[in-house]
Amino acid sequence: MERKSSILNVGQARNKTRIEYLGEGGTMELRANQLQKRTIDCLSLDTLSICETQWYFAELCLDYVDVDSFENDDADVEDYRDILSWCASVMASSPSARLLLKEASEKDWKITAEDLRGSDYFIDVEEKLLILDNNALLPCALGKSEYFRNMMLVTMIKALRDIWQEKRHGGFDALYSPDHILLMERIRAADLDVIAVLVAWELRAEDYTDLWRHLIGSEIGDMAMCFSGYLERDPSAQFNGQALVSAYKQWFRCSKRIDSCDHDALEYMDDVLASYEAINPFGTKKPSKMNVEILSCLPDKTAYLQGLGTEILSNPVYSSVDNVINQTHLFHIMYDLQAVVVEDVPFRDADLARKIFPVE
Repeated sequence: MERKSSILNVGQARNKTRIEYLGEGGTMELRANQLQKRTIDCLSLDTLSICETQWYFAELCLDYVDVDSFENDDADVEDYRDILSWCASVMASSPSARLLLKEASEKDWKITAEDLRGSDYFIDVEEKLLILDNNALLPCALGKSEYFRNMMLVTMIKALRDIWQEKRHGGFDALYSPDHILLMERIRAADLDVIAVLVAWELRAEDYTDLWRHLIGSEIGDMAMCFSGYLERDPSAQFNGQALVSAYKQWFRCSKRIDSCDHDALEYMDDVLASYEAINPFGTKKPSKMNVEILSCLPDKTAYLQGLGTEILSNPVYSSVDNVINQTHLFHIMYDLQAVVVEDVPFRDADLARKIFPVE
C-alpha cells in the first residue's frame, strides 16, 4: 500500500465559559513522583507472543493512507502497519483524536497488534508500548473486514485516551481504599467510552460516517444515540459539554458495563494484594469532587463533568455495587485487609496469631 508523507495538523479549541484544569506552564503533566498503576501480570507478557515489529506513533502519523483505500478488494495489505496507519489517518480528521495522537507521538509511544485472547488492549507504561488486539486476524483479513477495522479504530481511540489519563493521574490503588477504587475505575472507564463517542461524532462531521454507524451497533450504541439525541434537542450542547454529560450518565444505566468494570478492578486488586507483602497496599484517601471532575478533562483542557463531582460521589447510581458476586468479592478483599495471615491461616487478632504461631 502506497504511503504519502503528511504533516499531522493539530488544532486546539477552547471554551472560555468552562473551567480549564491547568498545571504548571499551562499543561497538566504527570509529576516525576506521581504514583503510576502498579504493573500486575493480569495479562502476563510472558504468555504473549508479542510481535517483534513495533512502530512509533510518530511514524504512523507521517504515513498517509486514504480512508477509502480498503474499499477496493485488491488493496495490498502487507502488515499490521497498514491497518494502524489507516487508523491514525482516520483519527487525524478528529480534533480530539489529533491531540491524543500528537501527545503519543511526542512522548515516543510505540504500538503493535497481537492476539490478546479477548482483551481489547494492553498498555506497558514503562516501555511506552501499546498492544492492540488483532482479534486473531491476519493483516489481509483485517483489511477486508470493515467491522474489525473499525473495532480496532475504536480500541485505539480508547487506548490513547487511557494513556493520556495514565500520564496525568497514574493508578488509583496506592491512593484510595478498595470501595473508592471501584468508583474511580468506573469514572475512568465511562470516560473512555465517552471519548470514543466524541471522536466518532467529530469524524461524522468530516464525512467519515462509518465509525459512527459502527458505534450505533456496538455495546455503547445507547451512549451514541443518547449523545446525538441530546444534540438534536439542543445543538449548543456540543459546545458546553452537556451532550457528553448525557452520554456519560447513560454509561451507568447499563448494569453489564458496571459489573464488567467492577470485575476487572476487583481482579486487579486481588493481584495487588498477592504481589505485595504489606498488610494493606492500598491507600486511604477519599476522592474529592475535583479528583472526579479532572478525569473528564478533554485534550483542550476543559472538563465536561465540571460541577458534577459532588453528585457523582454521593449518588448511589454511580457508586453502589449491586452485583452479588462483585459484592462478595469486594467484601473478601476488605476482610483480607483486616486479617493477619500466618502460615496461610487468617486471624483477626494479631496477638492471637503470635500465640498460636510464635516467632522463633
